[in-house]
Amino acid sequence: MQIIYYCYINRKKRQNISTVSGYLVQTEQMMNDTSLFHFLQSIYETGLMQQRNRYSDLIKQSRRIPDGDRYIVRAPGRVNLIGEHTDYNGYPVLPMAINRDIVLVGVKRSDRVITVHNSDDRFPTVTFSLEKPLKADRAGTWSNYVKAAINELIKNMPAATGFTAWTDGTIPPAAGLSSSSALVVGAALMFMKINAIQIEDMDLAERLAKAEHFVGTAGGGMDQAISLMAQKNHALKLDFFPLRYKTVSVPTDYRVVICHSLLDAPKTEQARREYNRRPVECRLATALIAAELCRAGFSPNNPQRLADVDNDHLPLDKKQYQKIVGQALLPASLDWKTLSRRLSLSKEEIATKWSIPDEWIDQPPAGGFKCWKRYHHVINEARRVNKASRALAEGDTESFGLLMYGSHQSCRRKFEISTPELNALVDIAWKNGAIGARLTGAGFGGCTVHLVRRSIKEKFMTRLLDDYFAGYLRKNRPDLLEKHPNFHNAVFTTQAMAGAGCLKSTD
Repeated sequence: MQIIYYCYINRKKRQNISTVSGYLVQTEQMMNDTSLFHFLQSIYETGLMQQRNRYSDLIKQSRRIPDGDRYIVRAPGRVNLIGEHTDYNGYPVLPMAINRDIVLVGVKRSDRVITVHNSDDRFPTVTFSLEKPLKADRAGTWSNYVKAAINELIKNMPAATGFTAWTDGTIPPAAGLSSSSALVVGAALMFMKINAIQIEDMDLAERLAKAEHFVGTAGGGMDQAISLMAQKNHALKLDFFPLRYKTVSVPTDYRVVICHSLLDAPKTEQARREYNRRPVECRLATALIAAELCRAGFSPNNPQRLADVDNDHLPLDKKQYQKIVGQALLPASLDWKTLSRRLSLSKEEIATKWSIPDEWIDQPPAGGFKCWKRYHHVINEARRVNKASRALAEGDTESFGLLMYGSHQSCRRKFEISTPELNALVDIAWKNGAIGARLTGAGFGGCTVHLVRRSIKEKFMTRLLDDYFAGYLRKNRPDLLEKHPNFHNAVFTTQAMAGAGCLKSTD
C-alpha cells in the first residue's frame, strides 16, 4: 500500500517511466471503484494490486449473468498456534486468521438452484437444487462443503432463492489450514446475503460447526469461529459450549511462518476414520470417567465432553481425582469386554450411545481404544493453551515457543496424529532458530507453524527450503517432490488477518 501511495502522489515527477506509468493507470482504475478499493485496503496489507486483479477476474466472470444482485464474499483460512483437538472436548484453542482465503462472487437467481464454479480446474463446477435435506456427493468432493453450509441454513427457509457464484482460493488444500471450513463459511455468507438473512457471528459459527458434520468429520467449532470473527493483528483464545472468545495480541517483532510438509492431510474415507477415531476415544474417556465418578459417589451433570468431567468442576482434590481417572482409563488399550464391564452396557449399546462406527463392533481399531493417551493429551494441551495465552499477553514469547514444542510432542506421542515429515520439519525449525514450532490442524499431514524473530525470517525460510525440501524430502520422500514440483511456494509468512466479510457490488 505504501508503494501505491508513493507512485500516486509522485506521478507528475515520474510519468516518463513506462513501468510506473502503467502501474499508475492500474492504480487510478482501482481508485475509481471506491467500494472495492476500500474493501481490499481494509483486509490486505501487501499485494493489493494482485488482490484487485484476482477479485476483478471473478467479477468479470460473474457478468455472464448481467442482471441480479451481485455480492463479494471473502472467508480466510486459519492457523492454530496451539490447542489441537481440544475444541470438541470443551477446551480452548488459540488460532488466528491467515493471509490466504476463499473469495466468492455471486449473483442472485430467480429459481432454487445453486451453481458454483471454481477457478481451479481440479474442482469441477457443482450444481444442485435446494431440496431438503440435501444429499452428499462422493466422500472428499469439494461440493460437499458448499452443500454443508446450505443444508444447515435451509432448515427454516422453505422459499430460499439460489445463486450462481465464481470462487477462487489461495489456501493450500489438504494442508491443515482450514480451506474446507473457509469454503463452508463463504458459501453460508453468500447464501445469507442472497436471501437477506441475518445471523450473529457467534450463532453462525456454532451452526456451521454442526453443519460440517454433513461431510463426515466430527470436529469442533474452531475453524468456523476464527474465519468469521478473527481480528487483525490478534489471535483469538476461543472457548466453547457456549462459544466465547478473548483477543490476544500477536507480537510485532516476531513472524509466523507456515510450511507445508507436501504430505497432504487426506480427506479419504480411511483418513476420516482415523481422524474420527480420536473424538470417539475422547467420548469414551468422558463416559468412563463419569461412570467411575458415580461409583465413587459423585454424579457429574450429563457429561458430554472431557471438560464436563474436569477436576475443576468437582469437590475432589487432585490426588483423588487422578486415582479415579486411572481406574477409569487404564490399561492404556481397552477392549470391548472392559468397556462393557465398566459402562454396564453391551458393546452394541455403547456403539449406539457414543456414535462408534459399526465396523469396530466386531473388531476394535488397531491397538484398541486408547482413551488414556487421548485424555492426557487433551487435558495437558488445554493447560498449554491457557499458559500460552497468558505468555503472549505478557510478551513472554520464549515461554510461548516452548509451549508450542510441548504441544507438538504431545500430538506426536499421546494423540498420535503426527508423521515423520512433520516431525522432521519441527526438528529442522528448532535447529535453525525458531522460538516455537508444531504441527497445526487435524494432523496426518499438512503444515507446521513456526514463530521466529523478525530479524531472521528470511534466513529461516531459506534454511527450511534447503534442509527439509532439498535435504530430508529428497533423501526420504522424493515422491512428494515429484508430486509438488513448485515446493518453493510451500513456505510463507502471514500476519494475523481480519475475519470474513461481504461487499455488495455496484457495477
